[in-house]
Parts: sequence; C-alpha cells; structure tokens
Amino acid sequence: MRNIFKIGAFALAALFVAGCDDAEYGEGGKDGNELGVHAFLAESINSAGIASDMVKLTVNEGAKVVLTPALTDKLDTDCEVRFVIDKAVLDSYNASEGTGYQMFDESLVNLGEDITIKAGKYAADAAVITLDKIPAALSGLPLALPVKLEKISGDVEMTANTSAYVFVITSPMVNDIAQFNGAAGLWVNDFEQTFPEFTIEMRLQVSNTSNRNRDIFCTINDGELMFRFEDPQSFDGTNPAHSLVQFQGVGDYLNPDSGMYIHTNEWQHYAVTYDGTKVTIYVNGVKAGDKNITPKVVKDGYFKYLTFGGIGGNNGYWAPGDSWWTGCNIMVTECRIWSVCRTADQISKNIPSVTPDIQGLEGYWRVSRSSYDEATGEFADLTGKGHPMTTSKSFVWNEGISSEDTSTPWK
Repeated sequence: MRNIFKIGAFALAALFVAGCDDAEYGEGGKDGNELGVHAFLAESINSAGIASDMVKLTVNEGAKVVLTPALTDKLDTDCEVRFVIDKAVLDSYNASEGTGYQMFDESLVNLGEDITIKAGKYAADAAVITLDKIPAALSGLPLALPVKLEKISGDVEMTANTSAYVFVITSPMVNDIAQFNGAAGLWVNDFEQTFPEFTIEMRLQVSNTSNRNRDIFCTINDGELMFRFEDPQSFDGTNPAHSLVQFQGVGDYLNPDSGMYIHTNEWQHYAVTYDGTKVTIYVNGVKAGDKNITPKVVKDGYFKYLTFGGIGGNNGYWAPGDSWWTGCNIMVTECRIWSVCRTADQISKNIPSVTPDIQGLEGYWRVSRSSYDEATGEFADLTGKGHPMTTSKSFVWNEGISSEDTSTPWK
C-alpha cells in the first residue's frame, strides 16, 4: 500500500483548490464568487476520478488502512464527518475503470468513530479503518471496499469524487492445478460464436521451450487462429529459442517484441486483443507489440471451438499435433475469452482472477480441482454460459498452488 504523504495543511488545501475544477464543489459560496468549504480525502488529491489502493488480506490476517479527511479552507467552528460504505461509489469506479469488483463484506469492516475537524484546522488526524481477515470462501475473488465521507454537522459539503475512495482487496486463491506432460489437449467444443472484437488470455507455466509450433491457444475454421511458441529458431542473444509466443492468423502473424518472451518454470500471463483493426499482444500484463490486420485474418472473429495448452490432436483439421509438446510439462489456468477488446489496464489489473459475470466475458475456465467434475471429466465454464472444457490427456494434480505464486515446482 502506498505511503500516505504528509503535507502542511495550508499547502494541502491550496494544492487541492488549484488542481480541481469548480464542478467538484457544487455551487459557490455566500458571495456568489467564493467557493464553499468542502471536505475531501487528502489521499485523493492527485486523482482525476475516484482514487483507489490495493490492500492484501489473507485467511489468517486482516489489515488496517488510513484516510485523512481535510477541508478546502478553515472553518470558524468544528465540523463532523464519518465514513460510510457506498455501493454507488464502486459502481462508478467499475464503470470508469472497466473493472468488475464485487462488494467486500461489510460485516468484515470497522469504519471507526465519527471524525471531528477542529475549528481553524485544515485537516483531521488520519483515521484508521480496520478490515478483518478474509473467509476462505471469498479468497481470490475480485473484491473492493468503497468508502466515502458523509457530513454529520458543520458548514461544509462533500466534494463529488475526492471524498470517495476504493480499496481493492487482494487475497491469494489456492487451487490444485492439472499438470500435463505433453500437450494438455484442453477443448471447448461447439463454441460457435463470432466476436468482431475479442480478448483471449491465460496463465501458464511450461518447463522448456525446446521445440517450435507448440500452440497455447487455437481455433480453426478453414484456416487457423493460433498462439504458438515459434521464434527465434535459435537463441538470438536475447530470446531463447522458440520462446516468443506468436499470434498467427490466416495469412498474417505477429511476434512479441524482443525480450517479451515466455520464461520457463515460472507462471506467465499471455493475452491477445483485437479491436476490429489491430491485434495487440500482452505478456505479463505489459504490451508486447501490435499490428494492423484485416478482419479476414481472424476469420471475422469466428470461434468454432477453443483449445488451450496444446491442441492434442488435430480433430480433422490441420493444427500442431502432440509431438511438438513431447518432453514439456505444462500447467494452464485462468483461460478466458471476451467479446470485447480489453484495455491494457484491464488486463494487467485482473491477471489472478476476474468476476465471472463481468460484462463481455464469454468463457472462463480454471483448470483446477475445484472446477473439475470427476464424473463427467469436465472443467466448468465459470461464466455459467454452458461451455465446459474437457481433455482426453492424462494429468496429475499439482497441489496447493497460490494465485500469488511466481513459480511452482513440477510434480
């Protein structure tokens, strides 16, 4: 969590007034030319909208956060404010940031006592908000706590945005993940959907990049749309052989920028977006290259079926087969397909997990024990839209993998 800065009260108020436009204050003061006195949060000064911060919770440990109520000018009398939890703040934040955070459980929050800003003072002391440890059932979910200042008494009003704050709750999610030796062969059959814009993403760990043509995603319909380990064909001084995962469409392709390769024996995140004119690759949430292409290169966004982690046989179509994956362990999870072109911020902020019912998410799979049905051999589509994932390949459960792990030992 960021360090809360300290600044002289007069300078704090002056900086705030200089940096915000009049809409933040509502109507002018009693003379018609002066701004009324408004309360805001010192931590929000440099934010263009609703400010936020990350707070880590675990099933064993909670956290304390601080916010500092301040005024745009001194008052001759005391004023009182308090913190309240407001879902409308989170709705506004999700809409502006393109995120899908759910409300944190209010019963796990202690907002503290009412706060008095003394007459002649620009600010109160920093106030402490206490968050309890997170229940196991909520661990790993994308949660947030939206708070705002509310007036109790005094000649003061609240600013529109800078009196609100969102604490994004991070908590590790622990799962047993399926580990494959060779192609994972994870299939979503009969997907049969068309997305003029799309995003495809996944987390994966591989043990080596010793061969080319290993697909980590593929869909085929009279030509392939594929992401595969391909270039360079030998170590080029920066990139190990075959470590750059290439986007390949029908008649065109795009390699990530040099240095943006998939590291072995470490968890990596790979994503490709298409906005109708441009393909963009992201590696570990960082833009790794883009290219203008025509819709025909991606077959107009038609996805007949989906495969992740190695196609495991060609199902009657041309595609890389099992042999390319020989001698390589792979784990893959957080497989997602969207009918929207996600932004760089949206991708980087949601690597560990997303809300299953977020707008535009059309398929979502964790290749984990918690989402696996032993009776049917299916990994559930977490969106509830009815597109289960299956595999004909054998695997073992690699147990107790946290969403915060950077590397997992192989079984």
